Amino acid sequence: MSLSVPGVEALGVLMFAVLAAYASILHVVSKRTMSKRIQNMERDLQSVSDVISKIVDVQTRTFQKYSSRFEDLDERIMDLSVPSQDAELPLEKRHQMLALARQGVALKDIAKRLKTAPGEAELVLNLRKYLDRSKSGPVQAHTQVNPYA
Repeated sequence: MSLSVPGVEALGVLMFAVLAAYASILHVVSKRTMSKRIQNMERDLQSVSDVISKIVDVQTRTFQKYSSRFEDLDERIMDLSVPSQDAELPLEKRHQMLALARQGVALKDIAKRLKTAPGEAELVLNLRKYLDRSKSGPVQAHTQVNPYA
């Protein structure tokens, strides 16, 4: 036995149609809202990208400016490390040997530049190593000073 109230089925169908229309309207509204949010995010992302590009440009120009200055300094250091006319002074010659060694110049090249015997240059560099080691602590008796090259 089923109870049927007249118009209840029609009311149910009407309620379903209203709910479907409401859901469709909500979907359209939320789609528009999401579209606006996406547009805002894209605009913000573009702004951030522009700022980052400007920062990169500034850093690149700064790097180029200072790297050229460092190159100039390197050239100046090399010019100063070339022996002067008074290179016969023993102290100046030792300083020049150590400066060239710090720059990574090979022992034979140091001797050639300073017009001295390779053994003298090797002795000065080994003495410097030995003195540097002795400053850091007691030197052991079996410690040998290795050739510089």
